Amino acid sequence: MRRSTLIAIKAALLLFLLPFAQSASGQDIHFSQFYNSPLSLSPALTGVHSGDYRFIGNYRSQWQSALVPYTTFFATADAKFYNPRKPNGFFSGGLIFTYDAAGDAKLSTTHVGLSGSYTLAIDKENFLTLGVYGGATQRAFNPEELTFDHQFNGEVFDPTRSTNEDFQNTSRFFADFGVGLNYHGQSLEKRSKLDVGGGIYHLTNPDGSFADADNAEIPMRFSMYMIPVIQIAEPLDWVLHGSAQIQGTYFEALAGTGIRIHLSNKRAREVAVQVGANYRFNSFGDAIIPTVELHLYNQWRVGVSYDINVSDFSVATNNYGGPEVSVQYLITKVRPLDKFKICKLF
Repeated sequence: MRRSTLIAIKAALLLFLLPFAQSASGQDIHFSQFYNSPLSLSPALTGVHSGDYRFIGNYRSQWQSALVPYTTFFATADAKFYNPRKPNGFFSGGLIFTYDAAGDAKLSTTHVGLSGSYTLAIDKENFLTLGVYGGATQRAFNPEELTFDHQFNGEVFDPTRSTNEDFQNTSRFFADFGVGLNYHGQSLEKRSKLDVGGGIYHLTNPDGSFADADNAEIPMRFSMYMIPVIQIAEPLDWVLHGSAQIQGTYFEALAGTGIRIHLSNKRAREVAVQVGANYRFNSFGDAIIPTVELHLYNQWRVGVSYDINVSDFSVATNNYGGPEVSVQYLITKVRPLDKFKICKLF
């Protein structure tokens, strides 16, 4: 058994240690299919894929049955840049776009960022990637959608009355930066592989306050993840994934597993179906998340999941958490024969 396969098996055992850390809820955007939104985990996952170009879109709708629904859209595109004279490594670059809106005042976060990474091929089965990230964020809200006590005239609510509130700033811009490190191991003989690493976001603790006199620093977010895939039979892979997000006093952990069934391995006609479930942890449990994915032609990956809320908040949500959809598309170039020696991820 090759070393990378052993690493994947050990990682599968260590995966389940993640949920036993301190628990609470994360502050930044988060996805139940975190393994299908890699650049939200670490900039070091830029370019860590089997293609040359990768496009990913993630959509999440949460708590629509409650009074404060959340809607999140996350889109990324990243590409590798090979240098034939340096076959033991390559640079990658990525573009990130985020839009998130929540609550009656439509508190929104719009973000555009760039990520860059360098991947070093230790050998044909082991790769180490260092990534960096920078971007700009706008936070905004609409005060016209809010109501205030002063608009109650003693008998009824009167929306024409003054709110007696002075909103000088309803939007805020700030810069944001991050770094990350990723290890990728892969087997040359099987489909077994492993990504493990982490990222640090909000390195400069940007000020997210809407009032100039206030200072509401956004705490750094520490992201850790482990994503093994272990081939257990010719048509079957055992898929595992775990992540932990720490931001200030807040903590969120997810873990999940699934089985990927390869229905066809014919070249350019590959088809696989994956079914599984995830669980989001906090001090009292949060959500059970059934998932299903379709993999086509080593190019397309479509994932659908649904959060079933099991926390105390289920009283408001009636156990409905929300749907999530991810779509990934890979483009792989056809290279001349003299370029095949350039290191290639599985």
